[in-house]
Amino acid sequence: MHHIRRARAADYPTLVECVQQWWGDSRTPEQARELSLLLPRLFLQHFAATSLVLEDETGIRAFLVGFHSADDNRQAYIHFVGVDPQLRQQGIARRLYTLFFDRAAAAGRTEVRAITAPRNTGSIAFHRAMGFELDPGDHESDGLPVHRDYDGPGQHRVVFRRQLAAPTQGDTLRPFTIRRAKPEDFDAILAVVDDWWGRPASRGLTRVFVNHFFATSLIAERDGELAGFVVGFLSPSKPDEAYIHFAGVAPAWRRSGLGRHLYQRFFEMARANGRSLVKAITSPQNARSIAFHNAMGFTDSTPIPNYDGPSLDRVTFTRPL
Repeated sequence: MHHIRRARAADYPTLVECVQQWWGDSRTPEQARELSLLLPRLFLQHFAATSLVLEDETGIRAFLVGFHSADDNRQAYIHFVGVDPQLRQQGIARRLYTLFFDRAAAAGRTEVRAITAPRNTGSIAFHRAMGFELDPGDHESDGLPVHRDYDGPGQHRVVFRRQLAAPTQGDTLRPFTIRRAKPEDFDAILAVVDDWWGRPASRGLTRVFVNHFFATSLIAERDGELAGFVVGFLSPSKPDEAYIHFAGVAPAWRRSGLGRHLYQRFFEMARANGRSLVKAITSPQNARSIAFHNAMGFTDSTPIPNYDGPSLDRVTFTRPL
């Protein structure tokens, strides 16, 4: 049984081995090793959240390494794709591409790009079948538009682009189900947070918060899987305040508006219970969290030394309702 998951930095050595083995039927060992150099470790260190791995009980059987452009927020890019030769011609690559398209569109991207060598006729045929168009080049070879010296002297490339329909936020959020949390959701959250954050983050959430504050916490699901959550409570000591303790969105659905929607739902609940202020905290190093909370109307403090104990500095957020 094959399943697809988000890639992890720890997958890198296995992917390099896969490249060298899977391309061994069409290249010499030296050529296969040279090909694997096109996949340096940095791609799994920095773009794992937008990359995909297909595996079964024997291990990794296919992968797609791609990212969302930092310089052009319309574009996503597919850098390297591999499928175990035993699984080729079974639609595996199509599944990976389609899921990458869906997630890129959900993140607001409207175009996917890729490249290949002019001699790679199989890749060209596949990309055309997947709806890609060929960019006009400065040269033509066997009827194909080619970009000469694209990746350096003699490194000619065919360039692909495929348009995606950009969903509106309402369209993006419609497939999600938002519900009140239940105590048993703790195990589902704990199972994914370290993977979602790419670091040990689960230690910041203990079962007591979901056992005793589930009525004021929210769960987002899509296709039966956990997509996001907010764990929060109404302060019993400060009757004007509500507090967001822990929140997360699966990497596939970031920038889809889901995090904003969960926060807005929490605001509505807090307001309906007479609260006029929402608070939260994060570490000073968490620039993404600080930017998100600022965008949601929170005012942040300067870092407070030892807020949660020795060397545990924190930035606090406050938002009026």
